[in-house]
Amino acid sequence: MMTFNDYKSANTYKGKSIYNALFELHSGNIKTKKQVVAVKNLEKIFRATFKISAKIGFHEMSLRDLCRETGLSMGGIYSCIGSKDIIAIMVKDMVKQVTGEIIEKALQHEDKNIAIHEIITHLIYSTAILQPWFYFLYFETRSLPAREQEDSKQIESLIVNTLEALMKQTHRPGNKAQNRYHFIGTMLLAMIQERYLKPWKYKQSDQAIEDYVTETLNLARSALE
Repeated sequence: MMTFNDYKSANTYKGKSIYNALFELHSGNIKTKKQVVAVKNLEKIFRATFKISAKIGFHEMSLRDLCRETGLSMGGIYSCIGSKDIIAIMVKDMVKQVTGEIIEKALQHEDKNIAIHEIITHLIYSTAILQPWFYFLYFETRSLPAREQEDSKQIESLIVNTLEALMKQTHRPGNKAQNRYHFIGTMLLAMIQERYLKPWKYKQSDQAIEDYVTETLNLARSALE
């Protein structure tokens, strides 16, 4: 199993790099075309959004709240986001991209058991690195426009359906779990979510995260026996 430290070192979305990725993903919606300036402002906007929404909720947060928290002018805010809705859409799109890349890479393994383990491990690691992003989307999907809400829900469906399909491919005759693959996939998703939704319950050391991954993989293994 890859260590959390090794994963962090190789991760594309750690630290400020996520804001470069966000700029590239949403360059069409960002008026400021100077990437250095836009990335700096995006970091301020999203850090402030996560802080404010954790206290009062995204629905109650105003752009004036963002101005006060970031120190940016209203013009500076609008140069990066056209509306408050765009913030939630950007978060959703980034979570979707990270999740999709993890699954796409895992599916390249011929051994489907390795693919299952990699999806679980890398999702737990990624959600630890990007905890505010995944946390925000979980609680604020309802703040998205209707079509975007459905797109957000499909992220969870992708995880569960992919795990279910992989488990079916590893099926052995006589395996009693064969009628429970979807349920097992759903429970594994819940284990992944538990770690980033309730970080206060867990020690934030690399070893603690690795131990959590190990226990989750053990549960998956037991359920599939």
